[in-house]
Amino acid sequence: MENRIMHEQLTIYSGAPIIARKYDYEKFTFPWHVHNEFEIIYVEEGSGKRFVADNMEEFQAHDLTLIGSGIPHYMKSTPEYEKGDNKLRVRGTIIQFEEAFMAHAINNYADLSHIKKLLEDSKQGIHFPYPQNQEIIRSIIQLPESNGIIRIINLLHLLDQMAKFPDKRSLGSLQFCQTLSPAMDLRMKKVLSFLMNHYKEDIDLNEVSSLIAMNNSAFCRYFKDKSGKTFTEYVLGLRTGYACKLLIENKMDIFQICLECGFNTITHFNRIFKRNTGFTPTEYRKQFLK
Repeated sequence: MENRIMHEQLTIYSGAPIIARKYDYEKFTFPWHVHNEFEIIYVEEGSGKRFVADNMEEFQAHDLTLIGSGIPHYMKSTPEYEKGDNKLRVRGTIIQFEEAFMAHAINNYADLSHIKKLLEDSKQGIHFPYPQNQEIIRSIIQLPESNGIIRIINLLHLLDQMAKFPDKRSLGSLQFCQTLSPAMDLRMKKVLSFLMNHYKEDIDLNEVSSLIAMNNSAFCRYFKDKSGKTFTEYVLGLRTGYACKLLIENKMDIFQICLECGFNTITHFNRIFKRNTGFTPTEYRKQFLK
């Protein structure tokens, strides 16, 4: 059976571009879905697995994520929540706002450039770890109580805090989310554009380094400095991200996916995939499809 992603239609209107509400459920039930709006999900109480793009992680109380427009996601409560124990609840706050929220100001005013970058980066999903996120949490839980212009001001303040938060990290892989930041170094953008077109092939380091007129040693240092990963790690990450997408689509068997993604042997594919995701390809597929 194919894995279907539901497209959620939110009732956000131009006159009131923000939804901010508290939730209190027996468990998370909303399926694997996508919508055009940005979404902030704060879990005050609860535990389970968080799925954002091709990222899959455990979540606990005080989990906080920002999910960009068009990124598939869902929250799955732990099996204990299936037993009907009234003492177990999932509680927290959800904030959703329009994709074009204050787009002109955010895209053009220097004072908001950090928020522009935050929203660009949210195309991969962003996690804000606890306990460092406590100041942000205080702003989140107050937002549903505000209305009108105060709610808009409070959201801008919240986004300002999130943009300046030093410990945030991306969740989904670059390949799965297919995004290149407009603010990226032009040389790096040239390299990454090449890699995204050729990562399934055997890549000659000489060819890539020559794209930006560097020798191999200088290129490898430059690439590690800009991406935080070695060149090999980055290419394998792209292949893993593409494999995740194919596993979720559930149209090819695992050996076909191995070859499609540029891995020469199933053993190498399994080892790299588990190293990058924490799961074997078979385990990963089962998590998304069950």
